[in-house]
Amino acid sequence: MEKISKELKAVANEIFLKGYEKASQSFSSLSGEKVNIKNFELFFGEAPDLLQKIIKTKNPSILITDIIGETKGKSYLVFSEKDAQAVPDMLIQKMKSLESNPDFAEIILKEVDNMVSAAVITEFSNQLDLKIYGDVPKIIFPEEANREWLQDEIEENEHMFAILSSANFAFENNLKICPYFIWILDKEFYSVLNQKKLSHAN
Repeated sequence: MEKISKELKAVANEIFLKGYEKASQSFSSLSGEKVNIKNFELFFGEAPDLLQKIIKTKNPSILITDIIGETKGKSYLVFSEKDAQAVPDMLIQKMKSLESNPDFAEIILKEVDNMVSAAVITEFSNQLDLKIYGDVPKIIFPEEANREWLQDEIEENEHMFAILSSANFAFENNLKICPYFIWILDKEFYSVLNQKKLSHAN
């Protein structure tokens, strides 16, 4: 992968942080509690290298969202076993209509993915003047997220570059969840990031 400039890193950091802040506002509306973003981090690398982090996460639940439009890619939102249980257990208190639905945990995790991934994708679209959007997410349960599955994902994304973003969402009731995203982006996306005029620089 070509060297990433300091300017590009700064812009990417701004885009992702704004996306996370908007996601925290959505979390606040959904949970009825103030939610703060803490320990935000961003890393760049080759897709196969960053995807290896998934296998190091114990019993992960993974939400995959395809990025569609002028450039292609996908996002992997990864929850630890603990967070994948804590988030639905907390939000079901505010989403009573789902209590009788046996798939309520999956529905809530997909809703969380929609909030966070859509917020970041929207920021990318606005800041870089790109027509991109996220497709409907699909979920990979812990029993499916094995080494064979991961190897297939690595081979499929062998020539892609990636961004790993992570942050703690801290709720007023002292609950803290720490999901992380792996964003797999076409090499063309990397070129666009370097060549597009950034809207804030105009």
